[in-house]
Amino acid sequence: MHTRPTLYSITKPEPKVDLQFYSSDERQAQRLTARLKHVAVVHWVDTRDISGTREPIYLAGLPLILLDYSPTEAERSSMLARRLMMGAPGISLVGVGSIGADKAGGVLAALRAGVSEFLDIDAKDEDISELLMRVHGDARPAPAALTPVPHSHGRLVLLLGVRPGVGTSTLAAHLGALVSPGKTSTGADEGPKEAQVILLDLGRPAGDATLYLSVPNEFHYENALLGARRIDATLIRTAFTNHDSRLTVLSQAPGTLGKPADTADLPVLLDRLRHHFDLLLTDLGGLPVSEVPLPLLREADEIWLIADQSIGSMVSLDACLRQLDELGFRDGRLFLVINRHDPDDGVSAGKIAKRFNLRLAGLLPDRFRALRASANQGLLLHQVAPRDPYLRALKLLLEKLRRNLHVEESPVIVRSWWKQLLDRVRRG
Repeated sequence: MHTRPTLYSITKPEPKVDLQFYSSDERQAQRLTARLKHVAVVHWVDTRDISGTREPIYLAGLPLILLDYSPTEAERSSMLARRLMMGAPGISLVGVGSIGADKAGGVLAALRAGVSEFLDIDAKDEDISELLMRVHGDARPAPAALTPVPHSHGRLVLLLGVRPGVGTSTLAAHLGALVSPGKTSTGADEGPKEAQVILLDLGRPAGDATLYLSVPNEFHYENALLGARRIDATLIRTAFTNHDSRLTVLSQAPGTLGKPADTADLPVLLDRLRHHFDLLLTDLGGLPVSEVPLPLLREADEIWLIADQSIGSMVSLDACLRQLDELGFRDGRLFLVINRHDPDDGVSAGKIAKRFNLRLAGLLPDRFRALRASANQGLLLHQVAPRDPYLRALKLLLEKLRRNLHVEESPVIVRSWWKQLLDRVRRG
C-alpha cells in the first residue's frame, strides 16, 4: 500500500513552478516559501505525517521534490529520499539547506542519499532561480546529460590474494603510502613532482588496509558508487579520505560482510577515478575470484596475484588461475608476488612462477612480527624501521608501479554543482 503525503499550501496559487517541500519544520517551510515566492508555489509536506513506515511514497505529476537537509532533518530526509525513489523512480530530488561552515554536512548527506542537486537557502535570488529553472526544465536528466564522463588515463592495478591471510592488505597499504614519485621509503620528499594515487580498499575483512593506514573511514565505496556521475576533483578533495602520504583512500563501509557492490555505475566510477588519479591501486585481499566485480577484472591494466610458498597457497593459486581462465582473464596482465619468502623453504619463487606460467614481479621476506608490531602502534613499517628488509624488497614493486605513472598537468575540472557549493563553503 502506497503512502500519499498531505499537502499544506503556503503560497497563493499563481502560474509558477509547483514544488513539494518535505520537512517537519513549518518555519523552515515558511522561510523557503519566502525565498521562492517569485518563482514557485511551495506545498509543505509535514514529514511527521508520513513517518514510521518504510513504504514507498507515491507521487503523481510532480517530478521535482525538495527535501530539508538542515542539521536536524538530514537523517529523516535521507530515509525519505529512498522511499520517494522507490515510489517514483524517475523523480528528481533537491536538497535544501545551508552550506555555512558549521552546517555543510547536509551537502554530503544529500549526496550519499542520491539527491541530484542542492539548494543553498542563503544563496542569492538569481542563483536559486537559475538552479530551480534548470532542474525543473529537465527534472530527471539522462545520465549523458550529467557532467560528462571524461577520458580516463590512470592505471588500474589489482592486488588479488590467492587466499585469505597472505598479506595482501598489508602490502596494499605500504605500496599506496610509498608509491608517489615524490616520496622515498622513509616518506621524505624527493622532488616536486607527485603522482595522484588512490587505494581502493575492497578486500575482506572490509577496511583492513584503511585500518593499517590509521585513517578515518567516513565516505565509503558505496557512497561513491551511488554518486559516481557527480564525482569531481572538489568532491574527491573534500569527501574522500587522505593519508599523510597524500594517498587517497576509498574503502567499503566498516562491517561490510558481502562482496563489493557491483552496479551499473561501477564502470562510470572507475572512469571518474582514472581521470583524476594516475594510479588506482586496488586491494582485493581475502576475496575469491567469483566475488571480484567483473568491471575491475575487465578494465585492470595489471593483476598481481599474491601468494606464499605454502602448499595451501599453491592449491589456491591453481584454483584462482582456473577461475580467471574460465572468465577469460588469464592473460598477459597477470603477475606473481611471493610474500613471506624463505629461500630455504624448498620450492623457490622462480619454480613457482615457472610452474604456473606467470611472470614473477617480486619477493617479500617474512617480516610478520615486525609488520604486526608497527601495525599495533598505528604506524606503517617505514615509519618505525625505515631500513627493514621488507621495505628494501618493496623497492622493485614500487619501481614497477612508478615506471607506468605519467604525471601530467591537472585536468580541466568540470564546474559541477558540488564544486560550486563546496568552493563557497571554503570561502565562508
